Amino acid sequence: MTKKWREYERLLAFLTLEESDVNHTVIPNARINGFISQRKRQIDILLDYRFDTKLNRRIIFDAKLRNKPIDIKQVEAFEGLMKDVNANRGFLVCSNGYTKAALKRAQNHIGIKLLLESEIEDLDLNSWENCRNEKCEKGLVLWDTTPGVIIEGKVSVQATGKCDECGKFHIWCWDCGNRHCIDFENEWQCSCKGPWFWLTSIEKDEDENGETYESHYLILVMGNGTYEVLDRRPI
Repeated sequence: MTKKWREYERLLAFLTLEESDVNHTVIPNARINGFISQRKRQIDILLDYRFDTKLNRRIIFDAKLRNKPIDIKQVEAFEGLMKDVNANRGFLVCSNGYTKAALKRAQNHIGIKLLLESEIEDLDLNSWENCRNEKCEKGLVLWDTTPGVIIEGKVSVQATGKCDECGKFHIWCWDCGNRHCIDFENEWQCSCKGPWFWLTSIEKDEDENGETYESHYLILVMGNGTYEVLDRRPI
């Protein structure tokens, strides 16, 4: 049985995806290197720009399923996480309210939202698909429809998804309905044999401040050699 706090995080990921646009990618249970700590930091929900590496668009969410209000110490810890991962904005999402001191400490660049535990009951996890990575036993895929790509005069749509445990990209070819999990730094062509294939690549990126880090890209390569970046996940 899925733990309640995990369901709470997935509810937040689903709501974040519903409110975001196609230019942003929603990454549940993200793990990225901290610029200050130089170690992996876990982020409940990361909202990053899909096609660009500028971190001034980065927003992080921390889901606090608690039986009492969050206090000023939790706000300060979250602010430290924001600085470490260069997040421009952040949201503490809590189930049981917050103290006046916590709200005052949050100020402008940290938002505090209330998401009741009871709302988990409205989340149907059966609509989420199991990760297709055979080695991943507990992961679920959050599908994200990306803009259509014009190929030989026709619009082809592929939904992409990321497992919230292993982080691997998933592809849903709407031309034939086939779904596939693509491994890190690998490639795959759908059984419908369209004039394209998908590949994943790990590339070095640089933000507007000159900070360097790596991102995992999902790329659609057309038969004529052109390509489209479908998704990006910082690592």
